[in-house]
Amino acid sequence: MTDVTVVGSIFMDLICYADRLPKPGETLGGTDFQTGYGGKGANQCIAAQRLGIKTAFVGKLGKDAYGKEYYENFLSEGVSVEGITLEDNVPTGVASIMVGTDTGENFIIIAEGATKLVTPSYVKEAGEALISSSKLVVCQLEIPHESSLTALRLAKQHGVPTIFNPAPAVSGLPKEIFQLCDHIILNETEAEIISGLEKIQDQLGLEQAIEKLKELGCTNIILTLGSDGALVWDNSRKSYERFQAPKVKAVDTTGAGDCFVGAYAACIARGDELSTAVRNAIANASDSVQRKGTQKSFPYKIEIFLIDCDL
Repeated sequence: MTDVTVVGSIFMDLICYADRLPKPGETLGGTDFQTGYGGKGANQCIAAQRLGIKTAFVGKLGKDAYGKEYYENFLSEGVSVEGITLEDNVPTGVASIMVGTDTGENFIIIAEGATKLVTPSYVKEAGEALISSSKLVVCQLEIPHESSLTALRLAKQHGVPTIFNPAPAVSGLPKEIFQLCDHIILNETEAEIISGLEKIQDQLGLEQAIEKLKELGCTNIILTLGSDGALVWDNSRKSYERFQAPKVKAVDTTGAGDCFVGAYAACIARGDELSTAVRNAIANASDSVQRKGTQKSFPYKIEIFLIDCDL
């Protein structure tokens, strides 16, 4: 049995670092350039795999140099690749990323490539057997939302719990997609878009966003707040809980949200309490931002215990 099956996106990251992010129309000299393995789905899968659980991935690569290299990366990380197809005459998806080293913040532009071909029919064909034999299914929105909805429906049919990360967020998603997820993980911007609320500025605004999500049918709601930790609605306890994050110097925040989702998924799959999963996810994400890169910054299992999680 697979612990976690992730259905989602795969992008090769092309990362340029500068002392600060450029203004519109401005050209800056960079301080460093790296290529790396990315895509929200793939990132979340690798983050979970590194914590000692068994993962499988459902997605598509191009049959180009990037695609072949990325396929080998999945193999080297120990991820099951039976749900991954390399497509002819289609490029592997690419993410162009700019990082300002003064704050660690980033801008990202994606060209979907083969990831755009992860259709509902492909998810069913390549993913149903993996989904049905998993303890947990994870999906996001860098593939068509109909494809994520298909993954959630299949998980429901086979009695498999689910995590939905609505990123990048879009308004007007079908209500069913929220009703089918057992855990939803999103940041403040995504919460604003999905809830329809204007700029969230305080605890009251955060709780109002969560109440809107509950109206849509969400159960366990994890609202991530970056360096401020997370606010959680635990449906089993019918209560809010606020979790703080350790204070760290951020070097590169690229992929931190995906590291959070992957670590949370690993903890839930191994039977941890929701509060324990959130603490560990915050610890791993906080650890990852202290290093450059996306997947290369994600901690391995032992590192989860080296961070003070008594928040």
